[in-house]
Amino acid sequence: MAIFLSNMHAFFYPYHKRGFEIRNKNLSHKQKPLQKFKYMATDCGAMKKSRYFGVYTDGRNYYTLSRYSDSVYGERVIRDKGGFYHLWNHHRSKLSAAMHLKLRNFPFSDEVVLYLGASTGTTVSHISDIAERVYAVEISPISMLRLLHLAEQRDNIFPILDDARNMKNFAVFVPSPSVIYQDISQRDQVDIFIRNMEYFDPDWGFLMLKTRTIDMRRRPKDILIETQNRIRKHFNIIEIIDISRFQKDHFAIVVRP
Repeated sequence: MAIFLSNMHAFFYPYHKRGFEIRNKNLSHKQKPLQKFKYMATDCGAMKKSRYFGVYTDGRNYYTLSRYSDSVYGERVIRDKGGFYHLWNHHRSKLSAAMHLKLRNFPFSDEVVLYLGASTGTTVSHISDIAERVYAVEISPISMLRLLHLAEQRDNIFPILDDARNMKNFAVFVPSPSVIYQDISQRDQVDIFIRNMEYFDPDWGFLMLKTRTIDMRRRPKDILIETQNRIRKHFNIIEIIDISRFQKDHFAIVVRP
């Protein structure tokens, strides 16, 4: 496992069998291990490949097949001789919400993904089951605690503690991502997305647009139109999905150079 911390001088991170600590002068917190989950007894023969490469379905929900048994965020885990099926909760993951609403483009299989706004690793964990590597950028030290422990369990997740605006700081750790996925709650989230897309030049970009973070007083559709106009000056918009059914006032925007 590799851990990249832009402010590495401020942190040290001893590992323990029962958890780990990350400390600096402003933070002292012990992180519990990931949940041990009681496996569901079910007929895995009912699990089929979905329209999304690397993702499975029981006809109602989506699952990723993992080598890892621990539940990451309380999701159901189904044991099978081939591994562990993790339920991809569309009320917790915006990418899963878009999939439930007929997302057409899903270019994550065996790819290098730069994930901006990784938080505690809910969606990161599922993408890591599909992608080759996930470079997960998160600005919050508290969220990073959980993300670091997830990376300790999974050898293709590389956490980066930094501001996604500072791509030059962490670019040295991210070798040519083919996909950028962004889920950031900031007023300048569109600027952050455009700047990272231009800097890294990936084949695909996914922006989970949070309209209320940009301006709570304006209509979400008006913010979407403004965002479309800004993005089209730089990239081609491939599809837009209104995921408000599962994530209030959110849109999934897929772009290509």
